[in-house]
Amino acid sequence: MKINLFIFIIIFYRLTIATGQTPAAIETDLLKAFKKIKQEEDRDKVDIYNSQFTKKLKYYTEKFPNTLHQKFSNLIANHLDITSSTDGKFRIYSWDTNTGGTMYIWADVMQYKIGHKIYAKVDTFKDSDKDIGCNYTKMYTFKGNGKTYYLCNTQVIESSKYYAIGLQCFTIDDRKLNVKAKIIKTNSGLNSRIWYEFDTSPFKSWKEHPTIIFDEKNNTLKMPLIDAKGRVTHKFIIYKFTGQYFERIRN
Repeated sequence: MKINLFIFIIIFYRLTIATGQTPAAIETDLLKAFKKIKQEEDRDKVDIYNSQFTKKLKYYTEKFPNTLHQKFSNLIANHLDITSSTDGKFRIYSWDTNTGGTMYIWADVMQYKIGHKIYAKVDTFKDSDKDIGCNYTKMYTFKGNGKTYYLCNTQVIESSKYYAIGLQCFTIDDRKLNVKAKIIKTNSGLNSRIWYEFDTSPFKSWKEHPTIIFDEKNNTLKMPLIDAKGRVTHKFIIYKFTGQYFERIRN
């Protein structure tokens, strides 16, 4: 009887660790899987490791609600990018899949809350031109039209010379995550995204690169103007929320 009890305790302990019952165990398991992506050079194995990590991340972020607020300091230190909304209802995990060269190919898992339930979605929204995904670097939380919108800065590394920077809009409505919330009005019509491509040569580091800024006080989006040669100018395109959409204004 004592032996059976001992075996039961061992099995229960192992299951607890394996299924990530604690925040520390969850991060340890994820970090182990994530490091394989970064350390592997064989392309076929990298694809397998990306698939394994994606499944684990989706499982944990959907199964364990507290992950929506977990810091994941060790994963961040190993270059998993995490950006979260201020209302605590939306978070995006982004990582370089290590399957590109000077062009980075990104993968993302989106975690969001509806009522008391947590959902996780593997991102299927890719860059419309190159289908290489994007890195979500910052998230603004904005309220308008009776909804909460999440305005997310995106980064696409096309090569060592050219980057594309954007801003993608999301909202949670009709009990689902809307990955293309069309709240920006441009000459082409209503869009959920604005972006620009530029030459990175003049910049010494990523911190110097321009980005799209949301001014919460004035409800405006400020985007650098790029000239015909792909160079960043000192001028800006400004979109202001006019009550229903962000619309371009003269400045």
